Formats: sequence, C-alpha cells, structure tokens
Amino acid sequence: MKAIIEVLGPWERKVVVEVPAEEVGDAVEHAYRHLARRVRVKGFRAGRTPRSVLERLYSDTVRNEVVQRLVDRTYTQAVKEHGLEPVSEPVVEPEKIEEGKPWRYTARLEVKPAVTVTCWQALEIVKPAVNVEEEAVQERLKRLAEMHSQLVTQEESVRLARGHFAIIDYEGTIEGRPFAGGKGSEATLEIGSGSFVPGFEEQLEGMAKGDTREIDVTFPPEYRHEGLAGKRAHFRVGLKEIKCKVTPAMDDDFARDVGEFKTLEALRARVREDLCAELEQEARRDVREQARRCLAAQNPVDAPPALVENEFRSMVEGTRRRLAAQGVSMENLGLTAEALEKEWRPRAEESVKASLLLDQIAREQALAVAPEEVDREIQRIAQESRQSPRAVRSAYEERGLIALLESRLQQEKALDLVLEKATMRDGKRAQGAATSPESGERG
Repeated sequence: MKAIIEVLGPWERKVVVEVPAEEVGDAVEHAYRHLARRVRVKGFRAGRTPRSVLERLYSDTVRNEVVQRLVDRTYTQAVKEHGLEPVSEPVVEPEKIEEGKPWRYTARLEVKPAVTVTCWQALEIVKPAVNVEEEAVQERLKRLAEMHSQLVTQEESVRLARGHFAIIDYEGTIEGRPFAGGKGSEATLEIGSGSFVPGFEEQLEGMAKGDTREIDVTFPPEYRHEGLAGKRAHFRVGLKEIKCKVTPAMDDDFARDVGEFKTLEALRARVREDLCAELEQEARRDVREQARRCLAAQNPVDAPPALVENEFRSMVEGTRRRLAAQGVSMENLGLTAEALEKEWRPRAEESVKASLLLDQIAREQALAVAPEEVDREIQRIAQESRQSPRAVRSAYEERGLIALLESRLQQEKALDLVLEKATMRDGKRAQGAATSPESGERG
C-alpha cells in the first residue's frame, strides 16, 4: 500500500491510497468465494455456482464489498503512518477496480490543525464575588415551605374560587360524542392555574361540594392534541371536594419537620450555607469558562467545521437534557433552531478553539492522566447517573469513549495550570441562566 497526503487547507487533507494489484485480486477472490457459500442460484447446488454466473448477477454487490473491505483495511493504516488526527469521517471516492491492476481511492477528511499557543501564562480573570443576600435565603425558605404544604379539605359551605383545588369527575363530548381523554374521575384541578382548556376553570367558580355543572369550551387552535385543536366541547362536571393549600408557618416546628434542625435559625444557617456552596460552584464554572474564552481570544487557531458541528450538537443536547430534568422544554423558552444557530454556533467554535489550545498546552507541559484518575471520573459519572461504575465503564468502552474521557481530563489539567498562572481580580457574582448552553462533552 502507498499513501500520498495532500494539504488542502489548515484542517483539510486528501489521502490518495494505492492498493497493489495482488491484494485487490485476493480481496475480489475472497468476496466471490464467500458469496458462493451464502447465495442460492437456480440450477446450481449451494457453493457450486460458477464464478462467471456470480459475476453476471452480483458484480455490483461484490465491487462495493471489496471497496469497503480495502478502505477499512488501508485507510486507518495510511492515516496512522502519516501522523494525522482525523476529526471527521472520510469522504471516499473510489476508482474503478480493474483486474490485474493496482486500485486507487481518495479520501477527504478534516484533521486537528497545527496549534501554536503564544499567550496563556498571564490571562486576566475576574473572580466573581460570592455574596448570599438575605432575600435569597428567605426565598429558599419560602420554597421549602411550599414543598411542605398540604391540601386541606374545606367545609361544605365553601364555594369554589381561584386558588382552591377542586376534586372533580368530568365527562366531555364533541358534537355529542365522547372523545379520547375527555373523561376523568377524582381529578385534581387548581382553579386559576390555567392548566386546562381556557375558560374551563373559570366556569367552575362558585360551585359547592356535590354540585354538577354543564359547561362549554373551545380548544385552542394550537392545542397539543391535533384532533382536538379548535374544536368546541361540552363537559358535565361534578365537584366532589374543595381543598385549600395550607403552607406551614416558618417557625421552630417547621424547622424540625424539614430536617434535623432544632430551631428556625439553625435551618436558616444551613440554607445560607447551601446557597453559598452553590454560588461558589457557579463562580468556579464562571472562572473556568472565562479562561477558555480568553485563551481562544488571545491565541488564533483554526477550528475544523466537523469539531464545531459536534460541539454545537453537544451543547444543544446537553441543554435540552438539563431543561427536561427541570420539566422545561427548549421550545417553551422560545429557543428556535434559528436562534440556536445564530447565538450558540459561535460559542461552539470558541469552545473548540479553546479545547485545541488546551490539548497543545497539555502536550507541551507533559500533562498525563493516570488510570486512577480515569477511575475516579467514572465513579463520579456513575454516582451522578445512579449507575454502577462497572456499567459506566462498560458503556464507555463499548462506544470507544475512554480516550475521549482521558482527553477531557487532560484538558481540565491544562486549564488548572492556566488558572494557576492567571492574574485574578475580584468582581461581581455572575448570574447563571437557565438557557446557557451546556456541553455534553465537558459534563
């Protein structure tokens, strides 16, 4: 095998591979022998079909199989021999296979570009101040109280109003016919929450326990169930109970109910401590992102489009998963494909540049990742994902991601070194945003 590398640009390469005629002939012969054993041709016993017949019937199939086998066998070898680091799948253009002649193909690919780091030991980083405001402590306590609220059944004389929770039976029809999802028993509905069809909750106000009411509503044109969108529906609703949310008073009894706290002040102190830890973690993330941005800004480097695309997708999917865990979708927040492309792709490019620079710093500074460091990271991932370390390692090995994990850890070491050499100055605490992109690669 001979391979010639052509440089097409900072990250683009063309690999021209020539495979000797003897190797091509062996591959073709092997393909036809294998084909003869697995196909049945009328008039011939299994495994006895003449090669000439197989060529007439299956030449295209064999040619494609031989091309794939030869590319698989030679491409990785050619890339390795020439020290290339591919970051994209190759686009292969094969020539025609001719009997008794060498066979050639070209493969276009993107590779990691050469990187020169000229400025990394004196970056100026603003360290966000960590200040826990009393207002934030009080807000967290209020949320805790909300979480420990209880629904208390009201007296029969109470009339249903906004803020109440109605326990209802309902049955709906459209044009006199029942419809899927239109019937429910002992369903809980918060009046004024807007959680059902517009106008439904308002028409229930004033009802008393045991009352039945007939109401009509129209499903919105954009209703999530397409078959109901824009339809007029009639409901018969029976009110079984009225409940009211009762939030506990914030006192020492509340503190004891929440956890092992003797007084409200002890609970308040823990809340403040937790908020402080969260802000410190947020500040650490902010500082590291600053360092990556600053590194990319001060050291020009080419970012291969394939790496940018992978990082962009990782950011989108990472954020989608994070929001889903909070019960929110990107669509609910108005994050359209166009908005993501405009705002996040430049960030993805910046992130790729920073990663390339950190890789180079790690090489220059001989930063290595020990096996036990990989083990610790797998333990951390297992704990976060509630899986066993063995299951996580097995999944990473099956998908060929151990090397990627080691690379990420190596980049983190390089980033630690950059921050160690940086000039830090105090500043205001940066506020986090639910819609900030989160890369799945860096976790």
